[in-house]
Amino acid sequence: MGELSKLPQEMKVQILSRLPPKSLMRFKCVRRSWRALISSSNFAAKQVSASKDNKLSSTATILFKRYVLDLSTERRDLCNDDINRVDDDDNLNIPLEDLHVPLPMGLKRRDIWTGIECIELACHCNGIICLTDYRKRVVLCNPAIKEFNRLPVSSLALSAVEHKPQGSSTAAVGFGCDLKCEEYKIVRVLYSAREFHDNDIVIHPPRAEVYSLATKCWKEIKVGDLDNGSKNVWPDSTVSICFKGYLYWRGHEDEKEYFDVPLSYTDEDANSGGEETPTFVYEDKERIISFDIESETFHVMRFPNGYYYYHKVFGLWKVSIAVGLSWCADYQCVHIWVLDSNGGAEGSWINCFAIEPTVYIEFQLAFVGTRGQSILVAVDKSVVVLYDYITKKVKYLPVNGVSLWSTQALFYEYSVVSVKGCTDCSDRNLFQEA
Repeated sequence: MGELSKLPQEMKVQILSRLPPKSLMRFKCVRRSWRALISSSNFAAKQVSASKDNKLSSTATILFKRYVLDLSTERRDLCNDDINRVDDDDNLNIPLEDLHVPLPMGLKRRDIWTGIECIELACHCNGIICLTDYRKRVVLCNPAIKEFNRLPVSSLALSAVEHKPQGSSTAAVGFGCDLKCEEYKIVRVLYSAREFHDNDIVIHPPRAEVYSLATKCWKEIKVGDLDNGSKNVWPDSTVSICFKGYLYWRGHEDEKEYFDVPLSYTDEDANSGGEETPTFVYEDKERIISFDIESETFHVMRFPNGYYYYHKVFGLWKVSIAVGLSWCADYQCVHIWVLDSNGGAEGSWINCFAIEPTVYIEFQLAFVGTRGQSILVAVDKSVVVLYDYITKKVKYLPVNGVSLWSTQALFYEYSVVSVKGCTDCSDRNLFQEA
């Protein structure tokens, strides 16, 4: 330790920023000046940058959310403790962590259909995990430094709960970093009021709000392309992905007004006097919703060949956002499409390659193809599967007593970024004795 204090200031910061967060947490106990440095937002940003640049650093961790079917226990783990002790390929070792959410966070709500208590993974960015109950609660968590931050309840969220007293009143939650000013923000899209007139229903456009960890307050924002003329575009309540200042969700387009009509007709059928059998018209309603964190604007684009694929999941491929598309369980092939360098609303999709697993999968949960990792996380009928689509190695995870259809998964890396917001502390003189 004494030798470190003799090094130049910049070199000290460079060395510490390359250490794993668990080691940095221990170093905070050495002296007050080190605690001040490691707790500063400037140092946290450098540690995140160093982790992304270091190709030799440890692999990302996979975090799972699972529904425990035994409701008699108060334990609601997000992944198994003994998840690495399985009889398969020991060379496919991916760290998996157990995360416990404190009860005072107030996240748990009981699903009105299944009776199961719900805690949902919403997003991840730079080591911080965003959790929600898809009603009025949002909690940020950094497992590496064991920090939790329950955000205040907004008036807009309370209004949405009144419109929809049962089930989910929030359509989607996302969390990411404004790369220009290094400000972390949470965005939430909420369901709005419905009007019933005789045999039709009018659905008002979604509403949206943003919370900044810098200002520590919510503000309502415009929904932009989510209000698309005669149609609304709604994000699905699934894990979103944050990449290069954008958030991405799966979504779908719906009419604003519904009439009591049993079938969908073409224009020709409508003009034929009803003599012929009506023709079903398939509409490609699934959409990709992106959110520019800096400008706080929503944009909508179509999935590549979206009408053809049933299962869709976002992932990372090299230095781009990607989407994995598969048709059905009987067709064991996942097509990976990559968004070009423009990203966001300006990007276009490129068909990159196809994964043909050597093992059976029911549906995919997540995938990654960066920094030497090539992992597809999927679900078989009774187990979770980790599949390396380059080496063809496979690992099965025991998940007894779990509802696999409600399982969520995401890749994340540890960091020392605080969930409390900015700590305005410069690196200068932080190594001096306090």
